[in-house]
Amino acid sequence: MRNLFSSVILLVLFVSSALTNVGFASQSTEVLVENGYARESIPGTSISSAYMTIKNLSQKNIRLIAASSVVSERIEIHQHTMANGLMRMRQRDYVDVSAQSSTEFQPAGFHLMIFDLKQPLKAKENIIITLHFDNKSSIDVNYAVQGLKQKKHHNH
Repeated sequence: MRNLFSSVILLVLFVSSALTNVGFASQSTEVLVENGYARESIPGTSISSAYMTIKNLSQKNIRLIAASSVVSERIEIHQHTMANGLMRMRQRDYVDVSAQSSTEFQPAGFHLMIFDLKQPLKAKENIIITLHFDNKSSIDVNYAVQGLKQKKHHNH
C-alpha cells in the first residue's frame, strides 16, 4: 500500500511538472501560453524582447501585470502603437486577456522588454520567464531564443 501511495504522489508531481512546462498556470487559472520566443541580444546591448500568445481558457477576464526571470532584474510590458505616422513604444502597467480569448504579443504590438540582461541571449538557447497575473497566479514559460538573422528563401 505504501508503494502505491508513493507511486501516486510521484505521478501527481510528474504530471504537475509537465503541465507547468507546457504553459499551464498554477492555482487553477486556466491559462495556456503558446509560441513563446525571445530575440537574441544585439551585440553590445543588454536588452531583448519576448513574444507569445496568452490564451485564457477560463470564464473570467485576467490581467497580465508583471514578468520576471533570472536572466534580468527588469522586465516590462510594452506596446508599440502608431500615432501620427510614427511608431511609438510605451510601457504598460498590464495587458487584459479576456475570458475564452487570447492576446498576441508580437513585434509591432504587445511585447515584453527585457532590460539589463545578466548575459547576452544567444540563438538556440532557452530562457524561463514567469508571468504574473492579477488573480495572484503565475506561470513559468519556456522561451526559445531566436537569432537576429533570419534564413533567406531562394527561388529556383
